[in-house]
Amino acid sequence: MNDTINVCFVVNNFNVGGLEKVAIDLVNHLDRSRFKPFVVCLDGRGLLFDRLEIDESASLILDKSGSKRTPVGTFDPRMLWRMRSFFVRHGISIVHAHNLGPLIYGGLSARLGFRRPTVVYSEHNQIYSASASTRRKFVFYIRLADHVVAVSHDLKRTLTRRVRPSCPVRVLHNGIDGSKFALADGSEVRSELGVGGDEILIGSGVVLSKQKGIPYLLQAAKMVVEKEPRARFVLAGQGPLRTELEQMAERLHLGDRFVFLGYRADMPRIISALDIYVLSSLWEGLPLALLEALAMGKPIVATRVGGNPEVVQDGVNGFIVEPRDVNGLARALLRTCQDDAFRNSVREVNRARFENEFSLQAMVSAHEKLYEQVAGHRSWLGK
Repeated sequence: MNDTINVCFVVNNFNVGGLEKVAIDLVNHLDRSRFKPFVVCLDGRGLLFDRLEIDESASLILDKSGSKRTPVGTFDPRMLWRMRSFFVRHGISIVHAHNLGPLIYGGLSARLGFRRPTVVYSEHNQIYSASASTRRKFVFYIRLADHVVAVSHDLKRTLTRRVRPSCPVRVLHNGIDGSKFALADGSEVRSELGVGGDEILIGSGVVLSKQKGIPYLLQAAKMVVEKEPRARFVLAGQGPLRTELEQMAERLHLGDRFVFLGYRADMPRIISALDIYVLSSLWEGLPLALLEALAMGKPIVATRVGGNPEVVQDGVNGFIVEPRDVNGLARALLRTCQDDAFRNSVREVNRARFENEFSLQAMVSAHEKLYEQVAGHRSWLGK
């Protein structure tokens, strides 16, 4: 008798992003003796699709360009039947939808026909920035889910407050592969970046978008470099606001004290060169960037949004500041710059915290336990 649980992950696509990396890690690392993964992409493959370790026959690639506005939203009904056929052909037991769009398609497709899979819905951070109309969609479509997962406790509270007070939500933290972000000496990279041994390098790797609050970081950086001559900033990443942010840095006369590196495929090397990791986000779920910094033992200064305070314990392994608080961000960065003993003390502490709570294996094991619990069992949400 074959007791393998067939799990289908539904995503928009596998373009570069935290959600997509989490889904790829889950697909690739599920115990194949107990689970068989499948994938449905609603809007093409995406740049990271080839990282998936599955057969071509275990994936279904769709195209939402034919979607039309209907009384219950904008979607392509033909895609629903193609997905349903895929579920039936492969004996899918669990449909795991990541964010709202995949929940709509995955949840509706699962309901077509007599036997339907259990629907698990993971919310990563979409609800934080949702408009009033999108929040109404959350309220309506969350009924398609049998089980709801949030990547942080803050996100769980937000879902129950904004979407449905009685909605049962379980928290499963994100995790990353720590072998790619081991403790390392960043002197070689610092030399490449022209950073002296006595200088304090502050930075991060983010998408240059509104979400990441970079204008507030730039203003804080101006205050920091005026008071701490050893401080320098680097920011890796691309995004729609890059030109605007570079112009702002010029207006603030930051010069070579704040450098935009653009996209870097070698983020572990960049992080290894940092003395302080900073994240000035306006909203987050549980950002993989923080977990990368944690794994590499870096002191972290981050905003009090989403799951950030679940990673950074204020005053223990870094500092938490309020979003948009330029003065508070500058003070926390200066405090960390000026406390050499603190920066050195968190190295092993952060690595141990990562291994205990945010490793790839911890995330995969938590999801495997969930799948075994819910396979064939639907909650009241999906009734």
